[in-house]
Amino acid sequence: MDNIMDKLAEKISAQDMIKANSQAEVEAAISQSVDALSKKMEENFDKKFDENSTKTHDVGVQTYRNIQAVLNKQEEKHQEQYKEIERKFEELHFAVETKNNAVLPIVIVALFVAGADLIINVLRVFGIL
Repeated sequence: MDNIMDKLAEKISAQDMIKANSQAEVEAAISQSVDALSKKMEENFDKKFDENSTKTHDVGVQTYRNIQAVLNKQEEKHQEQYKEIERKFEELHFAVETKNNAVLPIVIVALFVAGADLIINVLRVFGIL
């Protein structure tokens, strides 16, 4: 009877061992699959991240160039406006200089006439004239 029990115990143990080995093999295969899938996902993530980083950089560079172009156009426009204002100022300055040159003789004549009138009035007050 011991023999039968030992054989039965060996069979159960062997079956358990076969089951355990099969289960271990399945777990190992699953673990390898998960590792491979995880590695592949990480590679894909890195690839997508690099692509997005490159695209983001390209968009940033394009935006920077567009802004520079707009600023350059505005600067040219302001330079043209500045030149126009400077030209008008020079014209105004020339006109003022010309008018001042024309007014100066008139002012001198007016001062002489006013001085002569003052002298005549002073002489009248004293009774000389």
